[in-house]
Amino acid sequence: MSSVPEETARFNAESATALTADFLKRLGYKRSLRAMKVSLTGDIYVVEMGINKKTAKVQIDSKTREIKEYEIQEGESSSGSLLSKAKIPLLLIPVMAIVVVVLKLMNIF
Repeated sequence: MSSVPEETARFNAESATALTADFLKRLGYKRSLRAMKVSLTGDIYVVEMGINKKTAKVQIDSKTREIKEYEIQEGESSSGSLLSKAKIPLLLIPVMAIVVVVLKLMNIF
């Protein structure tokens, strides 16, 4: 028989992610939670979650399931930058149309 309780032995990346999501919901971040990265360093799980245009980084002790530290950083998450890249062609079309009209008015095109 093992001396480690069964619940502690089952604490894994999925459990750490769920604990982080619950913690962030209690802080008021109830929408748009996206798990981005989970890593284990020693006995500490580091969970990174995207919240709208912010990133939360939470450190959890895997033995006690205690949140040791958390940080919420401003800035775009990876999905936010993809959305911005998708808007670039939409902005180029009107600019190109204006350039063509100006060139036609100048009898260059």
